[in-house]
Amino acid sequence: MTKHIVLLIAAAAAVLAGCAALFEPIEQSLLFRSRPAGQERYAAILERDPGVEEIRLTAADGTRLHGLLKRAPAARAGERYPLVIVFGGVARETSWMVSWGEKPAAWGWLMVNYRGYGLSEGRPTEQLLLEDARLIYDWAAARTDIEADNIVILGRSLGSYVAVSLASQRPVRAMILATPFDSLAAIAERRYPLLPVGVLVGGRYDAAVLAPKIGVPALFVIADNDNVTPAAHGEALAHAWAGPKTILSLPGGHRMVEWRQEYWRAVGDFLGGLAQRRD
Repeated sequence: MTKHIVLLIAAAAAVLAGCAALFEPIEQSLLFRSRPAGQERYAAILERDPGVEEIRLTAADGTRLHGLLKRAPAARAGERYPLVIVFGGVARETSWMVSWGEKPAAWGWLMVNYRGYGLSEGRPTEQLLLEDARLIYDWAAARTDIEADNIVILGRSLGSYVAVSLASQRPVRAMILATPFDSLAAIAERRYPLLPVGVLVGGRYDAAVLAPKIGVPALFVIADNDNVTPAAHGEALAHAWAGPKTILSLPGGHRMVEWRQEYWRAVGDFLGGLAQRRD
């Protein structure tokens, strides 16, 4: 290897290292909008719904995570039930979803907030989100009241990437991906075509590279007027998906998906179809 090649490699490494250093403040300022919440918020939910359980987990670095588990209303005492684990978007604390929407009574729902959201401590990064997602899954799968082989992952917006990454590393039954995207680089390049955003973002937040390796059924919910994760990027992820897929296109924008009855109807039908496949 010549001296010039060594210098070129060293220069390229320095550029990439600089890009990585630049990306962290962008990640914190643009991708995450922490939403702390007080204990009184959760106390009100627990009082209103006795079927909801408060969850506290401790990550490997000692950070405490907080969330809620809504047990399956149709499950009898001592009976195992299937579970949906929810990973939310960048600007939402997830506890509101516990009582929102027409959820199938046969399923439980688990929502643990990202670091810096709700009562979860710390500050989120891509690596920490993915580590926490595995912790949440492993905790749920080890519970004696949950069917470990019947866990579905629901990812909304940014959470779609967390969900896909988790599904590439853990055995999940199926996926629900709402307003998903193929990769952060693809979205950034569409918005800023004259800037080297692909180099800056690198391979971070790339669900499309994982999708061809995942063969479980997936429901893709795409908003046709989405200005956050545009429809074309959700469709690209669906196209790359290796398993059976159902695509639901909803009119409207990114933020109102859960307010639409069509969304909850599609989720219920999808989960019901999974139950029929087991029978």
